[in-house]
Amino acid sequence: MLAIFGSHAASAPGIWGNPLFTFLMVILGIFIFLKFCSWAKKFSLSAGFKKTVFILTGVGLVVFNVMYSMGNKSFAQNGDLNGALIAFLASMAWVFIFAFALMAETKPRSE
Repeated sequence: MLAIFGSHAASAPGIWGNPLFTFLMVILGIFIFLKFCSWAKKFSLSAGFKKTVFILTGVGLVVFNVMYSMGNKSFAQNGDLNGALIAFLASMAWVFIFAFALMAETKPRSE
């Protein structure tokens, strides 16, 4: 689990500190993401909705960085991983929302 957050990967116990396991998890994540993107191409969204998602992604960039920074401070002070884990999971969920909006076709404008 600590391998996800990088800074303490070498001291992670058991399989989480194994570089081969970390590499395989990254490869699995890339594969799942590519499958998701190819699935998202089958959908179509309005241009307004896509624009809203893109704007929220810019705002989210700042929010997720602040959340992650607070989570790292909490981990450094108390050893509590919950803040960084919540920031990581929230940002990963938004990555999939952004990728869906990016990959989906834009509906033609009806006049």
